[in-house]
Amino acid sequence: MERKTIDERKNYAQKIEELGFFYHPDYWGEGRYYEFTSEEVTALERATQDLYSMVCDAVEYLITHDRLPEMQIPVGVKDYIRQSWERDELSVYGRFDLFFDGHEIKLYEFNADTPTSLLESAIIQWNWKEDCFPDKDQYNSIHEGLVQSWKDIAAHHNTDRLFVACSRENEEDLWNLRYMAYTAMEAGLDVAEIDISQLYYREGYLQTPQGETIQHCFKLYPWEWMFNESPEACGAHLHWYEPMWKAVMSNKLILYIMYLLFPDSPYLLPTWNFLPKTVRQYCRKPIFGREGSNVKLQMDTLTSEETGGDYGVEGFVFQQLKLLPSFSNHHPVIGSWVIGGEPGGIGIRETENYITGNTSMFIPHIIV
Repeated sequence: MERKTIDERKNYAQKIEELGFFYHPDYWGEGRYYEFTSEEVTALERATQDLYSMVCDAVEYLITHDRLPEMQIPVGVKDYIRQSWERDELSVYGRFDLFFDGHEIKLYEFNADTPTSLLESAIIQWNWKEDCFPDKDQYNSIHEGLVQSWKDIAAHHNTDRLFVACSRENEEDLWNLRYMAYTAMEAGLDVAEIDISQLYYREGYLQTPQGETIQHCFKLYPWEWMFNESPEACGAHLHWYEPMWKAVMSNKLILYIMYLLFPDSPYLLPTWNFLPKTVRQYCRKPIFGREGSNVKLQMDTLTSEETGGDYGVEGFVFQQLKLLPSFSNHHPVIGSWVIGGEPGGIGIRETENYITGNTSMFIPHIIV
């Protein structure tokens, strides 16, 4: 694994905007990239598969042992989650955030419910590779995997209609939503976009303002927000993507449960639901945190790094400190995608400090 530089493409901003990527200033890392060997890619793929198996086992454990309330999940939606899991409702995607320095792989967290950076991972970096390294490969079958997932869903449910919903006030969510809609349309589905605030709950069903009953809906909106805002609507008769059981996986306490079940895994960092007195170096994360908010890295007694935000009221998890690796004073985190339950490719975000947030740069990659 190496970090390298390259001349920027002429008119690259216009090129990526033509692909639907409009929020790129100070975010897209034109002029730099990472190289991976095929052996390193194989290791990342294997780790992703193993981690997904472990996180599924952790959900099964929590549901079987009736421990969902410990995850700060409202009692009123517990049965909905259990039913969603027992029905084996289909999942489209998720993203593991991993430490990787070319040798060691460790899990930081799983963005299981509403992961973004999808368009740049699937399309923008592939377009960059085709322009700059047409003879090289990239660990990236994300787009093809998403299209196939929607085909599988359509066939499984014998449907050709899909709604996609988010809060249109969030520009990044909106463009990720529209890319997901594009993959569903490529799969042959009839797709309609709606602001999530326009969904109406009527007698056990969700409807549009025009009165159309929604049977399948991809949402880019956190389950925990929906639990608090409209718990009754969470029990409506429809198929959600992501399904409700993903609310368990996206909860940072799942990291504690995974370590409890698999303490000898080479991919897991020791993680606790409280701070042990003997631990001096740790990462504290809110269990419902997003985009690097309210994260604290305690490096020693006097040194720490911390971000602000509005998360943490429900509690925190504490993970053994594992600082991001350093490449020319830049610190990458590997976003390893799970598409339809299988490893699908990676995207890389890097920062000059140690906490990755929504302003961290996205850097493309190739396989050499």
